[in-house]
Amino acid sequence: MPDIRFNCPMCNQQLEAPGEYADQVIECPACQKPITVPGVEPVEQAEPLKPAEQAVSGNKCPECGGTLEEGVVLCIKCGFHLKLGKKIATDFK
Repeated sequence: MPDIRFNCPMCNQQLEAPGEYADQVIECPACQKPITVPGVEPVEQAEPLKPAEQAVSGNKCPECGGTLEEGVVLCIKCGFHLKLGKKIATDFK
């Protein structure tokens, strides 16, 4: 199984985990917060946002309407991932 590369949603530290850690909760080595390793879903297989959805999203989350900063791809209010076009599972304790 290929390694999974991702950023910690808490501190944005770049991380890499073996594929068998997909969907498991680990502790970020940088901030020590519990985070869930994302599943192995190559970004190129995910459906990109349609132009209409991109225009609508602007600085607002298309799912909950929350305000998003420029360049953000994950709404921390509801878990909606703008590039994947769907909510992703999050586990914060």
